Amino acid sequence: MVRIVVVGAGVVGLTSALELLKDKSNEITIVAQQFPTDYNHSTIYTSPIAGANWHSFAPKEDKFTQEIDIVGYYKFKELSRIPESGVTSRKEKFYVTLDKFYNVYSGKKMLPWYAHGEFAKLINFRELEAGEYSRDKFAYGFEFDGFVIRTSYYMTYLINEMWRLSGSYEMTNSRFNLRRKSIKKLSDAFDLHHNGKADLVVNCTGLLARDLDDIGKIEKTKMYPVRGIVYIVENNTGMKDNTFVDIFDIEHPDERMYFMPRREGELLIGGVFEEENESQYADPGFLVRLVSRCNKYLPQFDWDNIKVIRTQVGYRPFRKGGYRIEKVGDIVHCYGMGAAGFQSSWGSANKVVGLVSGSKPIKSKF
Repeated sequence: MVRIVVVGAGVVGLTSALELLKDKSNEITIVAQQFPTDYNHSTIYTSPIAGANWHSFAPKEDKFTQEIDIVGYYKFKELSRIPESGVTSRKEKFYVTLDKFYNVYSGKKMLPWYAHGEFAKLINFRELEAGEYSRDKFAYGFEFDGFVIRTSYYMTYLINEMWRLSGSYEMTNSRFNLRRKSIKKLSDAFDLHHNGKADLVVNCTGLLARDLDDIGKIEKTKMYPVRGIVYIVENNTGMKDNTFVDIFDIEHPDERMYFMPRREGELLIGGVFEEENESQYADPGFLVRLVSRCNKYLPQFDWDNIKVIRTQVGYRPFRKGGYRIEKVGDIVHCYGMGAAGFQSSWGSANKVVGLVSGSKPIKSKF
Protein backbone atom coordinates (compact mmCIF):
# COMPACT_ATOMS: atom_id res chain seq x y z
CA MET A 1 0.00 0.00 0.00
CA VAL A 2 1.08 3.56 -0.77
CA ARG A 3 0.14 6.02 1.98
CA ILE A 4 -0.68 9.49 0.64
CA VAL A 5 -1.66 12.64 2.50
CA VAL A 6 -3.56 15.24 0.48
CA VAL A 7 -3.32 18.66 2.12
CA GLY A 8 -6.35 20.81 1.36
CA ALA A 9 -10.07 20.08 1.06
CA GLY A 10 -10.93 22.50 -1.71
CA VAL A 11 -12.30 21.11 -4.93
CA VAL A 12 -8.80 20.42 -6.32
CA GLY A 13 -7.75 18.54 -3.18
CA LEU A 14 -10.96 16.49 -2.97
CA THR A 15 -10.89 15.59 -6.66
CA SER A 16 -7.22 14.61 -6.53
CA ALA A 17 -7.86 12.44 -3.47
CA LEU A 18 -10.80 10.71 -5.14
CA GLU A 19 -8.84 9.93 -8.30
CA LEU A 20 -5.92 8.60 -6.26
CA LEU A 21 -8.25 6.43 -4.17
CA LYS A 22 -9.50 4.68 -7.31
CA ASP A 23 -6.16 2.87 -7.31
CA LYS A 24 -6.72 0.15 -4.69
CA SER A 25 -3.04 0.22 -3.75
CA ASN A 26 -3.38 3.77 -2.36
CA GLU A 27 -4.47 4.81 1.14
CA ILE A 28 -5.54 8.45 1.32
CA THR A 29 -5.82 10.88 4.24
CA ILE A 30 -7.11 14.39 3.55
CA VAL A 31 -5.72 16.95 5.98
CA ALA A 32 -7.44 20.34 6.09
CA GLN A 33 -8.45 23.21 8.35
CA GLN A 34 -12.00 23.14 7.01
CA PHE A 35 -14.35 20.81 5.16
CA PRO A 36 -17.38 21.53 2.95
CA THR A 37 -19.77 20.16 5.57
CA ASP A 38 -18.74 22.85 8.10
CA TYR A 39 -21.52 25.25 9.06
CA ASN A 40 -19.34 28.30 8.52
CA HIS A 41 -16.41 28.76 6.14
CA SER A 42 -13.56 31.23 6.31
CA THR A 43 -13.14 33.46 3.27
CA ILE A 44 -9.83 31.74 2.53
CA TYR A 45 -11.79 28.53 1.87
CA THR A 46 -13.13 29.50 -1.52
CA SER A 47 -14.54 26.34 -3.11
CA PRO A 48 -17.79 26.01 -1.09
CA ILE A 49 -18.90 29.55 -1.98
CA ALA A 50 -17.81 29.61 -5.63
CA GLY A 51 -20.23 30.10 -8.51
CA ALA A 52 -18.95 26.94 -10.16
CA ASN A 53 -19.53 26.17 -13.81
CA TRP A 54 -17.48 25.19 -16.87
CA HIS A 55 -16.22 28.20 -18.77
CA SER A 56 -12.59 27.81 -19.80
CA PHE A 57 -10.46 30.95 -19.44
CA ALA A 58 -7.46 29.48 -21.26
CA PRO A 59 -5.91 31.68 -23.96
CA LYS A 60 -5.87 30.22 -27.48
CA GLU A 61 -2.13 29.44 -27.24
CA ASP A 62 -2.37 27.75 -23.81
CA LYS A 63 -2.78 24.10 -24.82
CA PHE A 64 -1.79 22.91 -21.34
CA THR A 65 -4.78 24.49 -19.61
CA GLN A 66 -7.12 23.69 -22.50
CA GLU A 67 -6.26 20.01 -22.14
CA ILE A 68 -6.99 20.17 -18.42
CA ASP A 69 -10.33 21.91 -18.98
CA ILE A 70 -11.43 19.44 -21.67
CA VAL A 71 -11.04 16.59 -19.17
CA GLY A 72 -13.30 18.52 -16.79
CA TYR A 73 -15.98 19.06 -19.41
CA TYR A 74 -16.27 15.33 -20.10
CA LYS A 75 -16.48 14.56 -16.39
CA PHE A 76 -19.15 17.16 -15.61
CA LYS A 77 -21.19 15.92 -18.56
CA GLU A 78 -21.07 12.47 -16.97
CA LEU A 79 -21.87 13.81 -13.50
CA SER A 80 -24.83 15.84 -14.78
CA ARG A 81 -26.60 12.49 -15.25
CA ILE A 82 -26.18 11.69 -11.53
CA PRO A 83 -28.77 13.76 -9.58
CA GLU A 84 -26.99 13.47 -6.22
CA SER A 85 -23.76 14.91 -7.63
CA GLY A 86 -25.08 18.49 -7.57
CA VAL A 87 -24.13 19.04 -11.23
CA THR A 88 -26.92 20.32 -13.49
CA SER A 89 -26.86 20.88 -17.25
CA ARG A 90 -27.35 24.51 -18.31
CA LYS A 91 -27.04 26.52 -21.48
CA GLU A 92 -24.18 28.99 -21.12
CA LYS A 93 -24.94 32.33 -22.76
CA PHE A 94 -22.33 35.06 -23.19
CA TYR A 95 -23.00 38.63 -24.36
CA VAL A 96 -20.42 41.33 -25.15
CA THR A 97 -21.61 44.89 -24.64
CA LEU A 98 -20.97 47.55 -27.26
CA ASP A 99 -18.88 49.53 -24.74
CA LYS A 100 -16.59 46.55 -24.15
CA PHE A 101 -16.44 45.74 -27.86
CA TYR A 102 -15.21 49.19 -28.86
CA ASN A 103 -13.33 50.41 -25.78
CA VAL A 104 -11.46 47.21 -24.85
CA TYR A 105 -11.64 44.86 -27.83
CA SER A 106 -11.10 47.66 -30.39
CA GLY A 107 -13.97 46.46 -32.51
CA LYS A 108 -12.62 42.90 -32.79
CA LYS A 109 -14.75 39.86 -32.07
CA MET A 110 -13.07 37.84 -29.30
CA LEU A 111 -14.24 34.24 -29.41
CA PRO A 112 -12.80 31.65 -26.99
CA TRP A 113 -10.56 28.75 -28.03
CA TYR A 114 -13.46 26.29 -27.75
CA ALA A 115 -15.38 28.11 -30.51
CA HIS A 116 -13.67 26.03 -33.18
CA GLY A 117 -12.93 22.44 -34.10
CA GLU A 118 -14.34 19.12 -32.95
CA PHE A 119 -14.67 20.19 -29.32
CA ALA A 120 -16.93 23.09 -30.40
CA LYS A 121 -19.24 20.53 -32.02
CA LEU A 122 -19.25 18.42 -28.87
CA ILE A 123 -20.43 21.32 -26.69
CA ASN A 124 -22.82 22.69 -29.36
CA PHE A 125 -21.02 26.02 -29.52
CA ARG A 126 -22.67 28.59 -31.73
CA GLU A 127 -22.67 32.33 -32.21
CA LEU A 128 -26.00 33.98 -31.53
CA GLU A 129 -27.87 35.37 -34.48
CA ALA A 130 -28.63 39.08 -34.66
CA GLY A 131 -32.28 38.58 -33.68
CA GLU A 132 -31.33 36.76 -30.47
CA TYR A 133 -29.93 39.79 -28.64
CA SER A 134 -30.45 43.52 -28.42
CA ARG A 135 -28.20 45.13 -31.02
CA ASP A 136 -28.39 48.52 -29.33
CA LYS A 137 -26.72 46.99 -26.24
CA PHE A 138 -24.58 44.09 -27.48
CA ALA A 139 -22.01 43.64 -30.25
CA TYR A 140 -22.30 39.86 -30.36
CA GLY A 141 -22.97 36.78 -28.26
CA PHE A 142 -22.53 33.02 -28.17
CA GLU A 143 -23.77 29.96 -26.31
CA PHE A 144 -22.84 26.35 -25.62
CA ASP A 145 -23.95 23.41 -23.48
CA GLY A 146 -22.61 23.98 -19.98
CA PHE A 147 -23.26 23.20 -16.34
CA VAL A 148 -23.93 24.76 -12.98
CA ILE A 149 -22.48 23.11 -9.88
CA ARG A 150 -24.12 23.41 -6.46
CA THR A 151 -20.78 23.56 -4.66
CA SER A 152 -21.60 22.32 -1.16
CA TYR A 153 -23.65 19.39 -2.52
CA TYR A 154 -21.00 18.55 -5.07
CA MET A 155 -18.04 18.61 -2.67
CA THR A 156 -19.95 16.47 -0.18
CA TYR A 157 -20.68 14.06 -3.02
CA LEU A 158 -16.94 13.76 -3.70
CA ILE A 159 -16.29 12.92 -0.04
CA ASN A 160 -19.09 10.36 0.03
CA GLU A 161 -17.68 8.74 -3.09
CA MET A 162 -14.37 8.36 -1.26
CA TRP A 163 -16.07 6.74 1.72
CA ARG A 164 -17.83 4.40 -0.67
CA LEU A 165 -14.53 3.38 -2.27
CA SER A 166 -12.70 3.10 1.03
CA GLY A 167 -14.16 -0.24 2.09
CA SER A 168 -15.01 0.97 5.60
CA TYR A 169 -16.80 3.84 7.33
CA GLU A 170 -14.48 3.63 10.33
CA MET A 171 -10.80 4.46 10.57
CA THR A 172 -9.84 0.82 11.16
CA ASN A 173 -8.96 -0.93 7.89
CA SER A 174 -10.17 2.03 5.82
CA ARG A 175 -8.21 3.26 2.82
CA PHE A 176 -9.58 6.76 3.37
CA ASN A 177 -9.96 9.25 6.19
CA LEU A 178 -10.27 12.94 6.99
CA ARG A 179 -8.22 14.81 9.58
CA ARG A 180 -8.82 18.37 10.70
CA LYS A 181 -5.38 19.83 11.22
CA SER A 182 -3.45 23.01 10.48
CA ILE A 183 0.14 22.63 9.41
CA LYS A 184 3.00 25.09 9.16
CA LYS A 185 5.16 22.92 6.91
CA LEU A 186 4.39 20.33 4.27
CA SER A 187 6.93 18.07 5.91
CA ASP A 188 4.62 17.87 8.96
CA ALA A 189 1.93 16.26 6.82
CA PHE A 190 3.89 13.01 6.51
CA ASP A 191 3.07 12.27 10.17
CA LEU A 192 -0.68 12.82 9.73
CA HIS A 193 -1.69 9.78 7.72
CA HIS A 194 -4.32 7.70 9.52
CA ASN A 195 -2.41 4.45 8.95
CA GLY A 196 1.12 5.57 9.80
CA LYS A 197 3.92 7.48 8.10
CA ALA A 198 2.97 8.76 4.65
CA ASP A 199 4.99 7.93 1.56
CA LEU A 200 3.82 10.96 -0.42
CA VAL A 201 2.19 14.33 0.21
CA VAL A 202 0.00 16.11 -2.35
CA ASN A 203 -0.09 19.86 -1.80
CA CYS A 204 -3.49 21.31 -2.77
CA THR A 205 -3.45 24.22 -0.32
CA GLY A 206 -4.39 26.95 -2.78
CA LEU A 207 -3.79 30.42 -1.39
CA LEU A 208 -2.56 28.94 1.89
CA ALA A 209 0.56 27.74 0.08
CA ARG A 210 2.03 31.17 0.76
CA ASP A 211 1.86 30.46 4.53
CA LEU A 212 3.85 27.22 4.44
CA ASP A 213 7.36 27.54 5.87
CA ASP A 214 8.92 25.09 3.42
CA ILE A 215 7.30 26.28 0.19
CA GLY A 216 10.13 28.67 -0.73
CA LYS A 217 10.27 32.46 -0.63
CA ILE A 218 10.06 33.02 -4.36
CA GLU A 219 7.16 30.59 -4.73
CA LYS A 220 5.24 32.33 -1.93
CA THR A 221 5.42 35.64 -3.79
CA LYS A 222 3.75 34.04 -6.81
CA MET A 223 0.50 33.43 -4.94
CA TYR A 224 -2.00 36.26 -4.78
CA PRO A 225 -5.73 36.61 -3.99
CA VAL A 226 -8.40 37.90 -6.34
CA ARG A 227 -11.41 38.88 -4.28
CA GLY A 228 -14.89 37.91 -5.39
CA ILE A 229 -18.31 39.01 -4.15
CA VAL A 230 -21.47 37.15 -5.11
CA TYR A 231 -25.04 37.11 -3.85
CA ILE A 232 -27.35 34.14 -3.48
CA VAL A 233 -30.89 35.33 -4.21
CA GLU A 234 -34.26 33.69 -4.67
CA ASN A 235 -34.66 33.02 -8.37
CA ASN A 236 -37.90 34.88 -9.07
CA THR A 237 -36.38 36.46 -12.14
CA GLY A 238 -37.35 33.86 -14.74
CA MET A 239 -33.70 33.22 -15.68
CA LYS A 240 -32.94 29.59 -16.60
CA ASP A 241 -29.54 29.74 -18.32
CA ASN A 242 -26.07 30.55 -17.03
CA THR A 243 -25.64 34.09 -18.32
CA PHE A 244 -22.56 36.31 -18.63
CA VAL A 245 -22.51 39.94 -19.73
CA ASP A 246 -19.05 41.27 -20.59
CA ILE A 247 -19.32 44.89 -19.45
CA PHE A 248 -17.03 47.93 -19.47
CA ASP A 249 -17.31 50.39 -16.59
CA ILE A 250 -14.34 52.76 -16.39
CA GLU A 251 -15.31 53.84 -12.85
CA HIS A 252 -15.64 50.25 -11.58
CA PRO A 253 -13.28 48.18 -13.76
CA ASP A 254 -13.20 45.24 -11.32
CA GLU A 255 -16.94 44.57 -11.44
CA ARG A 256 -18.51 41.80 -13.49
CA MET A 257 -21.96 40.48 -14.44
CA TYR A 258 -22.70 36.76 -14.25
CA PHE A 259 -25.68 34.65 -13.22
CA MET A 260 -25.98 30.95 -12.39
CA PRO A 261 -29.48 29.57 -11.71
CA ARG A 262 -29.39 26.53 -9.43
CA ARG A 263 -31.99 23.77 -9.41
CA GLU A 264 -32.85 24.52 -5.76
CA GLY A 265 -34.54 27.78 -6.75
CA GLU A 266 -31.48 29.90 -6.02
CA LEU A 267 -29.73 32.29 -8.36
CA LEU A 268 -26.09 33.21 -7.85
CA ILE A 269 -25.35 36.71 -9.12
CA GLY A 270 -22.06 38.56 -9.19
CA GLY A 271 -19.41 39.58 -9.25
CA VAL A 272 -16.16 41.28 -8.41
CA PHE A 273 -12.60 40.55 -9.57
CA GLU A 274 -10.25 42.56 -7.35
CA GLU A 275 -6.59 41.60 -7.25
CA GLU A 276 -4.69 41.79 -3.95
CA ASN A 277 -7.79 42.82 -2.00
CA GLU A 278 -8.44 40.73 1.13
CA SER A 279 -11.19 42.85 2.66
CA GLN A 280 -14.30 41.02 3.82
CA TYR A 281 -16.44 44.14 3.40
CA ALA A 282 -19.08 43.96 0.67
CA ASP A 283 -19.97 47.47 -0.46
CA PRO A 284 -23.81 47.73 -0.66
CA GLY A 285 -23.30 50.06 -3.61
CA PHE A 286 -22.08 47.15 -5.70
CA LEU A 287 -25.42 45.35 -5.42
CA VAL A 288 -27.22 48.56 -6.39
CA ARG A 289 -25.01 48.94 -9.46
CA LEU A 290 -25.41 45.28 -10.35
CA VAL A 291 -29.23 45.42 -10.26
CA SER A 292 -29.14 48.63 -12.28
CA ARG A 293 -27.04 46.88 -14.94
CA CYS A 294 -29.44 43.95 -14.89
CA ASN A 295 -32.33 46.24 -15.72
CA LYS A 296 -30.28 47.88 -18.46
CA TYR A 297 -28.84 44.83 -20.21
CA LEU A 298 -31.28 42.04 -19.30
CA PRO A 299 -34.69 43.75 -18.95
CA GLN A 300 -36.53 40.59 -20.05
CA PHE A 301 -36.07 39.27 -16.51
CA ASP A 302 -37.75 40.47 -13.30
CA TRP A 303 -35.21 42.29 -11.14
CA ASP A 304 -37.69 44.25 -9.03
CA ASN A 305 -38.23 41.53 -6.44
CA ILE A 306 -34.66 40.47 -5.73
CA LYS A 307 -34.40 38.92 -2.28
CA VAL A 308 -30.85 38.33 -1.09
CA ILE A 309 -30.41 35.13 0.91
CA ARG A 310 -26.75 35.68 1.68
CA THR A 311 -23.66 37.61 0.58
CA GLN A 312 -20.51 35.62 -0.12
CA VAL A 313 -16.97 37.03 -0.15
CA GLY A 314 -14.02 34.85 -1.10
CA TYR A 315 -10.52 34.94 -2.54
CA ARG A 316 -9.61 33.10 -5.73
CA PRO A 317 -6.13 31.53 -5.37
CA PHE A 318 -4.19 32.83 -8.36
CA ARG A 319 -0.54 32.15 -9.08
CA LYS A 320 1.87 34.16 -11.24
CA GLY A 321 3.01 31.86 -14.00
CA GLY A 322 -0.15 29.75 -13.93
CA TYR A 323 -0.92 26.38 -12.39
CA ARG A 324 1.76 24.59 -10.42
CA ILE A 325 1.46 20.85 -11.05
CA GLU A 326 4.78 19.11 -10.46
CA LYS A 327 6.51 16.54 -8.30
CA VAL A 328 9.47 17.60 -6.15
CA GLY A 329 10.93 14.68 -4.25
CA ASP A 330 8.11 13.01 -2.34
CA ILE A 331 5.77 15.99 -2.62
CA VAL A 332 3.36 16.61 -5.51
CA HIS A 333 2.22 20.22 -5.86
CA CYS A 334 -1.15 21.06 -7.41
CA TYR A 335 -2.44 24.60 -6.83
CA GLY A 336 -2.77 28.06 -8.34
CA MET A 337 -5.95 27.48 -10.39
CA GLY A 338 -7.36 30.91 -9.60
CA ALA A 339 -10.98 31.21 -10.73
CA ALA A 340 -10.85 27.86 -12.57
CA GLY A 341 -10.78 25.47 -9.62
CA PHE A 342 -13.88 23.50 -10.54
CA GLN A 343 -13.48 23.35 -14.30
CA SER A 344 -9.79 22.45 -13.98
CA SER A 345 -10.14 20.07 -11.02
CA TRP A 346 -10.53 16.80 -12.95
CA GLY A 347 -7.79 17.50 -15.47
CA SER A 348 -5.44 18.61 -12.70
CA ALA A 349 -6.25 15.51 -10.66
CA ASN A 350 -5.50 13.41 -13.74
CA LYS A 351 -2.03 14.91 -13.86
CA VAL A 352 -1.54 14.36 -10.12
CA VAL A 353 -2.33 10.67 -10.58
CA GLY A 354 0.25 10.50 -13.36
CA LEU A 355 2.90 12.13 -11.18
CA VAL A 356 2.15 9.83 -8.24
CA SER A 357 2.14 6.65 -10.30
CA GLY A 358 5.01 7.67 -12.54
CA SER A 359 2.89 7.22 -15.64
CA LYS A 360 1.71 9.81 -18.08
CA PRO A 361 -1.80 11.23 -17.47
CA ILE A 362 -4.45 10.05 -19.88
CA LYS A 363 -5.06 12.55 -22.65
CA SER A 364 -8.40 13.32 -24.24
CA LYS A 365 -8.88 12.73 -27.97
CA PHE A 366 -8.99 16.46 -28.74
